[in-house]
Amino acid sequence: MAGEGKLLQAAREEKGWSLIQAEDITKIRVRYLEAMENEDYRILPGATYVKGFLRTYSKYLGINPEDVLELYKESQPVLQPKSEPVERKVIHFKRPVWFRPVTAVLLGFLALGTVAGIAFLSNKPQGEVPTADYTPVPLPSAPQTEPKSTEEVTPAQPPANTQTPANVVEATSDGLKAQIVFTQTCWLVVNVDGKPALEGTFSSGTTKELTAAEKIEFVTVGNAGGVTITLNGKSMPSLGASGQVVRNVVFNKETLNQVSAQIQTAKNP
Repeated sequence: MAGEGKLLQAAREEKGWSLIQAEDITKIRVRYLEAMENEDYRILPGATYVKGFLRTYSKYLGINPEDVLELYKESQPVLQPKSEPVERKVIHFKRPVWFRPVTAVLLGFLALGTVAGIAFLSNKPQGEVPTADYTPVPLPSAPQTEPKSTEEVTPAQPPANTQTPANVVEATSDGLKAQIVFTQTCWLVVNVDGKPALEGTFSSGTTKELTAAEKIEFVTVGNAGGVTITLNGKSMPSLGASGQVVRNVVFNKETLNQVSAQIQTAKNP
């Protein structure tokens, strides 16, 4: 570790900020702030985002961002240069001095043998027929094969499958659809089915729609009185007062049923 995390943590503690207060001020999630202070950048999206978060956090803490980025660069592993390829040498073997004379002698004996064979064949009487009885060996007869039938056999075709496959899933109307209307400027973080879906600061008059299968979680709402929420066409109770920070508000099918029951009770006291 190069020490940029300790530098950020010391500056935050000197200002008397908790991680939650630092999140509200810098608009950076607590887990990202902890990652930077612990110099554990694996949960951040990438090197570009890491440098951007470090620069923003440093400015809010009153630290020179370039100093922090320099420490961050020193903490990254240095790639080792590739080793140069080893030059291979080709070894040429020289023939020994005695190889040529021995080869010449062998070629001479081979030539003499060839000449002697030709002389022997030329002195043999012509027209002699061997007197030994010779019985020719009968050639094997070709195997008999049955004639092929000219009738063509058409392979049976598999019956057409007229049934609907079992893995076809019909469309369903189950799920949650939330409409968020911003009546005041508000900063919030929202997860849909456990995954990040919406984050940022939105001005008055902005409308956002979210669709989920199981749940919609408002992780952080910076101005609870600045938003109104409609879930599957039903208005949800207010999250809080204007300027109030609210965290971990979950809307699911149970919430929808509770609101529906309250509306029915109000109609039929």
